Amino acid sequence: MTPLAHVAQMATDGLLVSVLAPLLLLLLRALGVEPPTLPAPVAAPAFVLLHAAVTLLPALTGIAPILLLAGGVLFWAPVLGHRRLSPAGRIVYLFATMPALDLPGVWLVARGDGPGGIAMVVGMLPIGLTALALAVGWARAEEAAACGEQGSRTGAAGTPATASGEGVGRAHS
Repeated sequence: MTPLAHVAQMATDGLLVSVLAPLLLLLLRALGVEPPTLPAPVAAPAFVLLHAAVTLLPALTGIAPILLLAGGVLFWAPVLGHRRLSPAGRIVYLFATMPALDLPGVWLVARGDGPGGIAMVVGMLPIGLTALALAVGWARAEEAAACGEQGSRTGAAGTPATASGEGVGRAHS
């Protein structure tokens, strides 16, 4: 394999996990097929080990895309599946597994395959971007909920509301 083809393969493997697998999961769900959702403490380490094996063991090269795609769907199920984690759990899940998923790429760099290892790490960046987007969305939802609670405690004129819904200190006729 040429060096450029190897770099392309490493980047493609990263994108299979970080982009194609979650899209496939969403497509399956839209079609009414619900893949199994493993508990997050099982799914994350199992996928980290599968990803490392597929990346570092040449014997798995031929079936690597299939293993990464199937394993990736199971990996993403706690984040995007029917039985998903809480918003905080999804964020922690992705941020906690990112460094472990990058370790095979770091190992490739340490072995002298800098371009291949870096291509894989870059291909996995959408996982971090997804975690960041989930964190921003969760923060906005929490802020909106807090503003909604604060708005329900104040009357129309911005004064604290009473139990009857009327503002305190307003003249009543």
